Amino acid sequence: MRHNKAFTLIELLVVIAIIAILAAILFPVFARAREMARKTSCLSNIKQLSLAVLQYAQDYDETLPYPGWSPVQMSGGLACHGWRYAVLPYIKNTGIYLCMSYEQPGEPIWNWSCYHDTEGVYPDSLWSRLGETGATAEQLVGIRRSYAGAANWAQKNEVGQKLGWIVPPAQGRPGLPNPVRLASIPRPASVIQLLESREYWNDHGPWVLNGDWFRVWFDQNKGVVTSHNGVSNWSFHDGHVKAIKICSTMGALNWTNQQGPTDDYLWDWQPPQRVEWLRDWRDRCPTIPEYR
Repeated sequence: MRHNKAFTLIELLVVIAIIAILAAILFPVFARAREMARKTSCLSNIKQLSLAVLQYAQDYDETLPYPGWSPVQMSGGLACHGWRYAVLPYIKNTGIYLCMSYEQPGEPIWNWSCYHDTEGVYPDSLWSRLGETGATAEQLVGIRRSYAGAANWAQKNEVGQKLGWIVPPAQGRPGLPNPVRLASIPRPASVIQLLESREYWNDHGPWVLNGDWFRVWFDQNKGVVTSHNGVSNWSFHDGHVKAIKICSTMGALNWTNQQGPTDDYLWDWQPPQRVEWLRDWRDRCPTIPEYR
């Protein structure tokens, strides 16, 4: 007598349960491995951007790109631009500006600060056309927003005033940013130059680590600085790149305002913020779920 060989219902349920358990175990592992690959690609991007910034500096007497925003004449009229557009000739590939982990790859770099005369570097030839500045040059040429400059060199406002980068007002014009020279950075190997970013700003300072203030607009569980399994890629003024946990970039903060920061504080060599503010922001950083 022949017997039909077949799985019983219980056997099928056991097999399905085993597959489900294995999937629950392996899928997070695969996701982390995939994110590690994206982190490596992103690290390469930020390395090439850092080299482009340094090449720009070599061509302009050891001077980094102007902080803030500046106008430039495009085929369609005046446009606003920042350091990303300034270093494009050294890259010639807009894809490098976009990290594979960025969740909103279609978001452009918006114009924010070029509409009024308190921002940007306006040559005499363009001063009378101040109100014409509309789009960003980055948007027009296809640059996206996955990386930002550190405020220690890329911001005009209070950081630039503290470090003396502001040219005094003259002939009724506001003060203009005076770009940073590489020789003025006392510890280039331990001061951040570029970092990962989900926002369009040219610059980020340590305030973006404050979990109470800065949550990314499309996901309140995430912060301004992109992370890969809890770490982010950073470049430094000597050109090397490194993956570091975001909240650890503050260091121990065991110094006073009079002494100034020690080498483990990576954001600046002479911060305009008081050290007690930095300690508060460091303590609030882990309140962003992504950074825990």
